[in-house]
Amino acid sequence: MRFFILLATVLYVSLPTADAQDLHFSQFYHNPMHLSPASTGVFRGDMRATALYRSQWTSVPVSYQTFTGGFDWKALRRKNNLVAFGLLLQHDRAGDAALTWTQIGGTCSVAHAVGASQALSAGFGIAFAQRSFDISNLKFKNQWGGDYFDPSLPSKETFGNRSGLFPTFSAGMNWLYEPADSRTRIVAGLGAFHLNQPSSGFGDDNSSRLPVRMALNVNATKQLTESVDIVVLSTWQQMKTAREIIAGAGVRRVLARDEVEAETAVQFTLSSRLGDALIPAFQVERGSWTVGVSYDWNTSAFEAATNNRGGLEVAVVYRTLPVPPPKLKKACPIF
Repeated sequence: MRFFILLATVLYVSLPTADAQDLHFSQFYHNPMHLSPASTGVFRGDMRATALYRSQWTSVPVSYQTFTGGFDWKALRRKNNLVAFGLLLQHDRAGDAALTWTQIGGTCSVAHAVGASQALSAGFGIAFAQRSFDISNLKFKNQWGGDYFDPSLPSKETFGNRSGLFPTFSAGMNWLYEPADSRTRIVAGLGAFHLNQPSSGFGDDNSSRLPVRMALNVNATKQLTESVDIVVLSTWQQMKTAREIIAGAGVRRVLARDEVEAETAVQFTLSSRLGDALIPAFQVERGSWTVGVSYDWNTSAFEAATNNRGGLEVAVVYRTLPVPPPKLKKACPIF
């Protein structure tokens, strides 16, 4: 019943029309701290490292190169309580002016197990972000000499400071449902970012403030048989008038399991970024490692320029798997 309630929620969230955003990841489920700081430490294992790289719109002049790296670990366990810390690095570069966004920060979450199969967590984060650009590759009309373009001529344009640094704060909540002795799993998270609405202008420009970004994600795995699972993925993000909604589903197949319950599995999903792209994704899991590849097949009006070629994305996740506890020792199964 919980699974069908989740599926109905995913369909409901997916109804509004979406506008695509430039800074995003199609494999958002491998970048959980970007969606909620409360997802820090919400995984099977003790430590987790993630890396995602995205190359978007390479067929048009203003291509985007985006990278994110994350690390979180379960630092403190006390009975049914857990404290976890995380680090998150993001970098984005776009266009001829090399407009760059770089952010590095830390997160902290506190989780409490409710019974043997559920956990609630709350988290917060603080980060420092920098925006910058480079005009060396730009061309201006004042550099036109009448018969030809002369880059040695002065542009007569004043830009002042070409970079800006500012702090940003975030907070969130997360719910995990994960019964013992089953691969069924549901994660629902809510996050709010740039709560202080920092000034994101360059130099002394304080008129441009970063709006709050709200993010909601609901992801689920339902075990059907001994080796087959159904996967449901969804996220919604809103930042002022910009909105992104991704929803999809797929199948996960367990190929093998060794003596310490480390799985070998493959997964295929098909998602849609509403109003923008279809996203087929394939991933391979082997023990502590997960490698995923996805591609955005552009379906928006922008396909006239992209020829349907959206973006290639690669994700790598490493987790330290826990050693199974002795049968004589009682351990909290959710942590």
